[in-house]
Amino acid sequence: MSAYINQLNAEVAAAAQARHEEQSRASARASDAARERLTPLEDRLVRLLATIPPDVQSEGLSLPALQAALRGRWRSSCHPGELGAQLRRLGFERRRQWSDGAGFRALWYPG
Repeated sequence: MSAYINQLNAEVAAAAQARHEEQSRASARASDAARERLTPLEDRLVRLLATIPPDVQSEGLSLPALQAALRGRWRSSCHPGELGAQLRRLGFERRRQWSDGAGFRALWYPG
Protein backbone atom coordinates (compact mmCIF):
# COMPACT_ATOMS: atom_id res chain seq x y z
CA MET A 1 0.00 0.00 0.00
CA SER A 2 2.80 2.43 0.83
CA ALA A 3 4.37 1.84 -2.61
CA TYR A 4 1.10 2.88 -4.24
CA ILE A 5 0.90 6.06 -2.12
CA ASN A 6 4.52 6.89 -2.92
CA GLN A 7 3.79 6.43 -6.62
CA LEU A 8 0.75 8.75 -6.38
CA ASN A 9 2.80 11.37 -4.53
CA ALA A 10 5.50 11.17 -7.20
CA GLU A 11 2.91 11.63 -9.98
CA VAL A 12 1.38 14.63 -8.20
CA ALA A 13 4.82 16.17 -7.71
CA ALA A 14 5.68 15.60 -11.37
CA ALA A 15 2.41 17.22 -12.48
CA ALA A 16 3.04 20.20 -10.20
CA GLN A 17 6.57 20.55 -11.57
CA ALA A 18 5.23 20.45 -15.15
CA ARG A 19 2.66 23.16 -14.35
CA HIS A 20 5.36 25.31 -12.75
CA GLU A 21 7.65 24.93 -15.78
CA GLU A 22 4.80 25.84 -18.16
CA GLN A 23 3.97 28.94 -16.10
CA SER A 24 7.61 30.03 -16.11
CA ARG A 25 7.80 29.56 -19.90
CA ALA A 26 4.60 31.59 -20.34
CA SER A 27 5.95 34.43 -18.19
CA ALA A 28 9.22 34.37 -20.15
CA ARG A 29 7.27 34.65 -23.43
CA ALA A 30 5.26 37.56 -22.02
CA SER A 31 8.38 39.40 -20.87
CA ASP A 32 10.02 38.80 -24.28
CA ALA A 33 6.95 40.29 -25.99
CA ALA A 34 7.03 43.31 -23.67
CA ARG A 35 10.74 43.76 -24.27
CA GLU A 36 10.14 43.62 -28.04
CA ARG A 37 7.51 46.36 -27.81
CA LEU A 38 9.89 48.57 -25.84
CA THR A 39 12.73 48.17 -28.34
CA PRO A 40 13.34 51.41 -30.28
CA LEU A 41 11.75 51.69 -33.71
CA GLU A 42 15.13 51.83 -35.45
CA ASP A 43 16.21 48.48 -34.02
CA ARG A 44 12.87 46.84 -34.81
CA LEU A 45 12.92 48.21 -38.36
CA VAL A 46 16.50 47.07 -38.99
CA ARG A 47 15.59 43.60 -37.72
CA LEU A 48 12.48 43.52 -39.96
CA LEU A 49 14.38 44.71 -43.04
CA ALA A 50 16.98 41.99 -42.46
CA THR A 51 14.23 39.38 -42.88
CA ILE A 52 13.00 40.84 -46.19
CA PRO A 53 14.98 39.53 -49.19
CA PRO A 54 16.83 42.17 -51.27
CA ASP A 55 14.88 41.31 -54.43
CA VAL A 56 11.59 42.02 -52.63
CA GLN A 57 13.04 45.29 -51.28
CA SER A 58 14.07 46.31 -54.79
CA GLU A 59 10.43 45.96 -55.91
CA GLY A 60 9.47 48.54 -53.28
CA LEU A 61 8.06 48.38 -49.77
CA SER A 62 4.73 49.91 -48.85
CA LEU A 63 4.43 51.87 -45.65
CA PRO A 64 1.18 50.17 -44.52
CA ALA A 65 2.77 46.72 -44.98
CA LEU A 66 5.76 47.74 -42.86
CA GLN A 67 3.45 49.26 -40.26
CA ALA A 68 1.52 46.01 -40.01
CA ALA A 69 4.73 44.05 -39.49
CA LEU A 70 5.94 46.34 -36.70
CA ARG A 71 4.30 46.52 -33.32
CA GLY A 72 4.27 49.93 -31.72
CA ARG A 73 4.99 50.80 -28.12
CA TRP A 74 1.53 52.05 -27.22
CA ARG A 75 -0.68 51.11 -30.15
CA SER A 76 -0.93 48.25 -32.58
CA SER A 77 1.27 49.98 -35.18
CA CYS A 78 3.83 52.76 -35.28
CA HIS A 79 3.11 56.24 -36.61
CA PRO A 80 3.63 56.53 -40.39
CA GLY A 81 5.63 59.75 -40.02
CA GLU A 82 8.07 58.13 -37.60
CA LEU A 83 8.38 55.10 -39.85
CA GLY A 84 9.02 57.24 -42.95
CA ALA A 85 11.66 59.31 -41.14
CA GLN A 86 13.38 56.15 -39.95
CA LEU A 87 13.37 54.67 -43.46
CA ARG A 88 15.01 57.86 -44.76
CA ARG A 89 17.70 57.57 -42.07
CA LEU A 90 18.37 54.02 -43.23
CA GLY A 91 18.89 55.19 -46.81
CA PHE A 92 15.49 54.40 -48.34
CA GLU A 93 13.76 56.81 -50.68
CA ARG A 94 10.06 57.23 -51.38
CA ARG A 95 8.85 57.18 -54.98
CA ARG A 96 5.30 58.28 -55.69
CA GLN A 97 3.31 56.92 -58.61
CA TRP A 98 0.34 59.08 -59.52
CA SER A 99 -0.39 57.63 -62.95
CA ASP A 100 -0.77 54.01 -61.92
CA GLY A 101 -4.08 52.43 -62.95
CA ALA A 102 -4.85 51.54 -59.34
CA GLY A 103 -4.58 55.18 -58.19
CA PHE A 104 -1.95 56.83 -56.02
CA ARG A 105 0.80 54.61 -54.70
CA ALA A 106 3.98 55.38 -52.79
CA LEU A 107 6.69 52.75 -52.36
CA TRP A 108 10.00 52.88 -50.50
CA TYR A 109 13.12 51.71 -52.31
CA PRO A 110 16.63 51.12 -50.94
CA GLY A 111 18.96 53.98 -51.86
